[in-house]
Amino acid sequence: MALLREIRVGNFRSARSLTLSPGPVCAFIGEPGAGKSNVLFALRALLDPGYDLSTADVSDGQREISIEATLADGSTISLDDRRGAPPLVHLPAALRGSGLISGAETAAGEVIRAALQREQAPRVALVRGLEACAREMTGVVFAIEDPELFLAPQAHRYLRRLIRHLAEAGNQVFFTTHAPGLLSVAALDEVNLVTRDATGVTAVERLRAVDVDDAFRVMCEFDAERSELFVSRAAILVEGMTEKVVLPFVFHALGHDADREQISIVECGGKSNLPLFVEICRRARIPCIAMHDSDLREGEEPPDEHVRLNALIRRRAGARHTVVLEPDFEGIAGYHGRGHKPERAWRHVAHTDPAELPEPLVRAVTLALEFAHPRAPSYS
Repeated sequence: MALLREIRVGNFRSARSLTLSPGPVCAFIGEPGAGKSNVLFALRALLDPGYDLSTADVSDGQREISIEATLADGSTISLDDRRGAPPLVHLPAALRGSGLISGAETAAGEVIRAALQREQAPRVALVRGLEACAREMTGVVFAIEDPELFLAPQAHRYLRRLIRHLAEAGNQVFFTTHAPGLLSVAALDEVNLVTRDATGVTAVERLRAVDVDDAFRVMCEFDAERSELFVSRAAILVEGMTEKVVLPFVFHALGHDADREQISIVECGGKSNLPLFVEICRRARIPCIAMHDSDLREGEEPPDEHVRLNALIRRRAGARHTVVLEPDFEGIAGYHGRGHKPERAWRHVAHTDPAELPEPLVRAVTLALEFAHPRAPSYS
C-alpha cells in the first residue's frame, strides 16, 4: 500500500491553502489554536469514506473543499476518487479517555480496540494498541492528536520510539504534540511548524534537517530538555550546567520567571555545539541568545581554535544575539576556582544583590524576555 508523498488542502476549516510533503513521521507543533488538529481532520476527510463533510468544515462558503494527495507510487487520490487510498486510524484527543478511535473500521483500528478491551485505562490501551500495530500492520496512516495525554514523561520517550517502530514497519504517523519528549532536535525533518495568521489562516512549514554526527544524535535523540526548544518562545543557549543552574536566579532577581515566560535555557553539551543549536533555532523560528565564554585571557596568545569558534558563533547567531563572558563565567561573576563549579556559581549568584548581578547575565535575560514577547521582532 502506497503512503502519502504530498497532501494538498483547500478551503477546509483554517487550512485554506496548504501543501504538505510529509515523511514517515510527521509531528505538528505550534501554539494552541494554530490549526494542528485541523490538519489531522483534513487527513481523515480524505482517507475515511465515512467522514461527513459539513458546513462547519468550509472556510469560504463561495468555494468547495478540495483535499487530494499524491501517493508514493505517483498516483493521486481525492475526495471524489479514493481508489488506492491507504487505510487511516484517527485517534482524536477528545476520545482519549474512552473509545480512542473515531471513523471507519480498519484492521489497525480493530487491533487498538482489542487493546482497549484488555486494558482498564485507555491511556495504556493506546500504547498497547500501537505496540500491536507495529508488529502486525503495514501501509497504514495513523493520525494521532496529542498522544502524550495522561502519560508520564518516561512513557513519552517510549512512545517516541514506538512511533519510529511504526514508521519503520512501513506505516506513516502524523501527530500533534506539545511534549518535548516526542521530538528531537537531531531529527528536524520530522517536525512541522503550524502557525495561524491574523486572518485565521493556518500555514504549515516542514523544518529542514541539519547534518549531525552520531555523537550529537545520541546526545539529543531522547533529551526532552533540549527538545523543549520546539515549544519555546525564546531560548538562551549555554555551554554547560553552570549557566543553566544560575540563569533562573537572574530571571527571578529581575522579577521574572523563565518558565512562565516560556523561555528555555538549553545546555548544549559544550561550546562547540553552540553553532549547531543556533542553526536549529533558526530553522525552527525560535529566537535565541548564544551565551559563551570567550576563553581569551589578557596577556596570553589566543589559541586559534578559540578565536575561530568565537567568530563562528557570532556569525551564526548575529552580534545582538551573542553574549560573551570575558574570559569565562568565573571572570564575570568575580570568583575563582573550578571545583564544584555549578554549585559554587549558584551560591554566588543566588545571594548577589540584583543591582550587582554581572552585566552579561542581565543582558542575556533581558534579550530573552524581549524576544519572547509576542510583538518581538522576528529572528534575523
